Amino acid sequence: MIKKIIILLSLLPTAIYANDLSLYGIFNQGGIVIGNHPNAKKVTFENRELKLSDEGYFLFGFSRKFKNNSSVKVELKSGELIEKSFKINERTYEIEVLKGLPSKMVTPNAEQLEKIREDRATLSYAIRSNSEVSIFPKNFIRPLDGRTSGLYGSERILNGQKRNPHGGWDIAAPVGTPIKATAGGKILLAQKGFYYTGNVVIIGHGYDLKSMYIHMDKINVKKGDIIKQGDVIGTVGMTGRTLGPHLHWNVYWQNIKIDPELLMKVNVEN
Repeated sequence: MIKKIIILLSLLPTAIYANDLSLYGIFNQGGIVIGNHPNAKKVTFENRELKLSDEGYFLFGFSRKFKNNSSVKVELKSGELIEKSFKINERTYEIEVLKGLPSKMVTPNAEQLEKIREDRATLSYAIRSNSEVSIFPKNFIRPLDGRTSGLYGSERILNGQKRNPHGGWDIAAPVGTPIKATAGGKILLAQKGFYYTGNVVIIGHGYDLKSMYIHMDKINVKKGDIIKQGDVIGTVGMTGRTLGPHLHWNVYWQNIKIDPELLMKVNVEN
C-alpha cells in the first residue's frame, strides 16, 4: 500500500480509496496519478493496460486537454474487478508571446524541414522505447533551481505566428548550471544537434514514464547508462530554438506530455 504522501507545492494531491485500491495524484489536465492495489493482476486506464510492479504499483497521466471524466479498472488475482471513476479538472492556460527568434526557427526552409522531420523521428523512437527499469519511480526531484520562464500548456505565439502549445516546464539558469536526473532510470537518448531542441537527454524511468532534458550544453551521459536520482546528466545551455539559457523539461507518460510541475507535487514513501 501507499503509506505516505509528501506535499512539495501548495496544491494538495487528491487521495482516493476503494476496496484496498489507492490512487494518489493531481486529477487535473496534465496531471499524473500513482496507484496501488496489493492484489492487482491487471490494470487498465482508457483501454490501455498499465505496467504493474510486483508490489501492485502503477501510474497513469492526463493530456493537456483530457476529457472531464474517466476511470481505472483493476482486475484482482481472485478474479474480482474493481472500477473507480473520477473527474478531471479543466485548466486554463496562459498565452506566451515570444519575439526576436531567428526566422529560420519559426519558418524553416525545405532543407531545414527535412532535418526537423528526421529529428522528430529520432526523438519519438526514444520516447516510445522500453526502458526495462524494474524499480517503480516513487519520488521525483527538481532537476535544478532557477526562475520559471515557460509554463506547461501555454499557447505560444512566435514572432507573431501561432505555434503548438508549450509541452514542458522552462527553468532559466546560467549556461553550465548542473542538471540532475529527476529520478533513476536508463538513458534512452543522449545526443547533440537537434534543430529545435538542441542537445537532448531522455531518461526512461520505467512503467512508461520518461523525462526529457532539452537545450543542454554539455551532456555527461551516454545511451544505455543506468543512472540514479540526482546524478548530474549535463549542464544548462542555449542550443536549438531558444532566446536564452534555460532547461526545457518534458515529462511523458507513454507518448502523452505531462506537466512536470504537477509531477513534483506528489511523491510516495514506503
